[in-house]
Amino acid sequence: MGMWLADLLTPRRQDAFVALLTEHARRLVDAAGAFVAYAEAPSATLAARIAALEEDGDAILIRLIDELRNAFLTPLDRQDIYNLGEGMDDILDYLDSAAAEIQLFGIAPTQAARDMAHTLQTAADAIARAVPLIQTQPQRAWEAAREARDAENIVEDAYRHALAGLFGGTDVGLMFKLREVYRHLSNAADRCEAVGRLIGKIVVKAT
Repeated sequence: MGMWLADLLTPRRQDAFVALLTEHARRLVDAAGAFVAYAEAPSATLAARIAALEEDGDAILIRLIDELRNAFLTPLDRQDIYNLGEGMDDILDYLDSAAAEIQLFGIAPTQAARDMAHTLQTAADAIARAVPLIQTQPQRAWEAAREARDAENIVEDAYRHALAGLFGGTDVGLMFKLREVYRHLSNAADRCEAVGRLIGKIVVKAT
């Protein structure tokens, strides 16, 4: 076997995918935690921290794509690997957008936003627990992924109640600003559910 082919087939090369996905999940946990802190006490420093983590996520996704392009074999389905990385990156994007718009609009986060932020943090933690266990402990990965899926229903319920409260107010400008922030958080929860479902699908395919 040629050296180039042996390198493509080494466990180290295949382990790189799990390592990158795990690294991406850690960035997601950090961003979700930073957003919870931001929702409690907004600051330019925290907003910049979330933005930097989102940029880190972009860089990790690019590295993941490069690994996929160069790999002869992958430990999981190629499309699943890509979709998992993209899904986590989308969550990071929505958290960054929510923080950026709170800062840009000059508004104070509401209790509804804080509640959604805490639920998203729980989902991010669950994703980060699940990702490194997909191959080695699929049952535990499945259980953690289910927690991420559950976040969507909780956030959607909070989102609907928050909108109902907004539309009952009189400050139209504030209404539209907060609606945009809530929408980003709702979209983040949708992606959490999608990532959780994808992890479940990967586990089922591998067993």
